[in-house]
Amino acid sequence: MKGMGKWMASCALAAMLCACGGGGDGDGNKSTAALNINTSGSSTQTQSIPTGQSGSLTVKSGDFLTVRTTEPVKWSIALTSNATTLANQTVSDTLLSGNLINPSGDTIALVATSISDPSKVFKLLLTLLPAPISTPTYNAVPQKVGEVATFAETSLRLSGTGGTQHIAYTTSAISNGIATIKGVNIDTNTADQNYTQDQDRNRLTRTYMDNGNVCAYAPKRDYYSFPLYVGKGWNSTWNYSCAAGYHETANVQANVVAYEPVTVAAGTYNALRINYVVTYTNSNDALLPNGAAGNATYSETITAWWSPDLGRIVKWVSNYGYATGFSNPTYMKVYTQELQSLQTLPQ
Repeated sequence: MKGMGKWMASCALAAMLCACGGGGDGDGNKSTAALNINTSGSSTQTQSIPTGQSGSLTVKSGDFLTVRTTEPVKWSIALTSNATTLANQTVSDTLLSGNLINPSGDTIALVATSISDPSKVFKLLLTLLPAPISTPTYNAVPQKVGEVATFAETSLRLSGTGGTQHIAYTTSAISNGIATIKGVNIDTNTADQNYTQDQDRNRLTRTYMDNGNVCAYAPKRDYYSFPLYVGKGWNSTWNYSCAAGYHETANVQANVVAYEPVTVAAGTYNALRINYVVTYTNSNDALLPNGAAGNATYSETITAWWSPDLGRIVKWVSNYGYATGFSNPTYMKVYTQELQSLQTLPQ
C-alpha cells in the first residue's frame, strides 16, 4: 500500500492515525461505499455508515474495534486525550482495528476520506467509556463426557518439511474430577494419544497408543491457573517422565496479555491471548546436545487463545528453540493447533 505510515505501539493514537493514509485504485463511481464497524469485548455491536453520513458509537476502554471500508481511504482523527492508544492494531487503507485503551475515557472523532474521490467522507463519533473498576475474571468451564473437539494440527520440521493431520479428542470419562481424553486421527482412523487432565484441563498423563508408552507430568502440566484475567502471570515447574525411559523438567512463565477475537475454522471467538515461555532442562534425549548425560535443554515459545465460553484453547502456536548449531531435520520447528469443530455426543 502506497504512503502507509508505520504505527508504533508507544505512540499516541492521534499521532498514529494522522500518519496513516494509503494508496490504491478505488472506483470513484461506486454508490455503495460504506464504513462498516464491529466491536467486541464489553458488548458486541455492528454499524454501517453510508457515504456522506455520520454515526456514533459507545464502547469501553479495552474493547476491540474493527472499522472496514469498501474502498481505500485516508484516516484522520481528533480526540480529547493524547493518552488514548490502540493496542494490537492493524491498519491499511481499508481497515483499522485494535483495542482502544484509555482508563479515563475519551471522545474520538474518526473520519475516513476516500482516496479516489475526496468528496466521499465517512464520520464516526466514538465515546470511549472509562475502564471498569474491576478487571473481568474467567473461571474454568466444567468438562462434559461425550464432548468431541476436532483440531487441525500442523507440524513444520527443521528440514522445512511438514504436514497437517486432523485429530478428534473425545472426553470419554470423568471420575473424581479427572477427565480421560481419547485422541483419534480421523485422516487415518487410528488411535493417536490418550490423556488424563484435571478439572482445569491441566494435563496429568499422556499415553502413546502406537506403542503403549505412558508418560506422566508431576505434579501437572500447569498451563491454566484460574481465575484468568488480562494482566495475570504465573510460573510453574513440572517433571515429565515416561515408562520407556525419557525424562525432562519444564519451567513455564505464563502471561495473559489480551482479550480479543480470534477466528478459526470452528468460528470466531472472544478469547484470552496467553503467552507462554517454556524452558526444558534435564532432558535425556540422546540426539540433543548433552542429552546422553541427561542435561539437554531446549525451549518452546507459545501463543494460545483460550475461549471463556468454551473453556478451552481454540488456537495454539508453538515455536521451538534449540542449542546453537543444532539442526536435526526431524525435530519440530513450529507446531500449530486450530479448532475445527466442537460437539457433544449423546450419552
